[in-house]
Amino acid sequence: MLSYQHGYHAGNPADIHKHFTLWAVTRRLQQKPAAIHFFDTHAGRGWYDLHGPQAQKNGEFREGVERLLSHRDALEHSPIAELWQSFFGVLDAAHGHPVAAETLQFYPGSPAWVSALRREQDRHTVFELHPTELSELNAVGETRTGRVIYGDGLKGVVQQLPPQTPRLVILIDPAYENKEEYGAVAETVAKALKRCRHAVILVWYPLLPARRHEAMLADMQQGSIPCLRSEFVYKPEGAVRGMYGSGMLIFNPPWQLDSQLRQAFLPVQDLYSLADGKAPQNALHHVDWLVSDT
Repeated sequence: MLSYQHGYHAGNPADIHKHFTLWAVTRRLQQKPAAIHFFDTHAGRGWYDLHGPQAQKNGEFREGVERLLSHRDALEHSPIAELWQSFFGVLDAAHGHPVAAETLQFYPGSPAWVSALRREQDRHTVFELHPTELSELNAVGETRTGRVIYGDGLKGVVQQLPPQTPRLVILIDPAYENKEEYGAVAETVAKALKRCRHAVILVWYPLLPARRHEAMLADMQQGSIPCLRSEFVYKPEGAVRGMYGSGMLIFNPPWQLDSQLRQAFLPVQDLYSLADGKAPQNALHHVDWLVSDT
């Protein structure tokens, strides 16, 4: 199925959760000089104009990156100030000037976030199957996207393993348009870890009322590779149709990533509340171990 186009959802709260986690993981890994090969299984178009018709149709970015920018000063003076400052720095570079909520126009996709950090020794390969998205992705240019491969990213990434670099990061974030994708993701992770036990794999998944992600997580719990789970609930479950939150799994996470994510999202929790202004009973952001690192 090739109907999904991420432009309608670019910059929403789930994107913030996904890309900040990817950003934090990459920054931690690059504290060592050894080269990394980054793989992105579902690249999308790599770069989004939030003034365009897709983004404007539902305006999901207003509850995501725009809301974040409206509280930029507070986040840049939070316990993880330096990481938030560097995160916002990518948005500044995308606009050519320091950006605020009122001047926001562009939002980088995951290929562009990685490209912003990619060092000379690193490698970067992205996959895209949707013809329209692929055309837009190629137009963005390799400096912002990495090497582009037309094809099924779940199958393609396994075929690329192991890479020549000593380390690798894989981002898996399909649209989950059909329930079979959950099983396909779990299968891809298992195959990738069999070929490269040391791979750092990030899996994004939506939190939906049907809760199909739970079967996928149960499959992944059967493995022995340490796996950190981060879930960001930004809407009360049942109050709205569709996605109420965002999940991230990080296999072989960098040391102390769990603590870093907890601290980073503490101030973000205050930016999201119920319609009546009351905070949810449960924490909006939760980090735990799906598979223990001990």
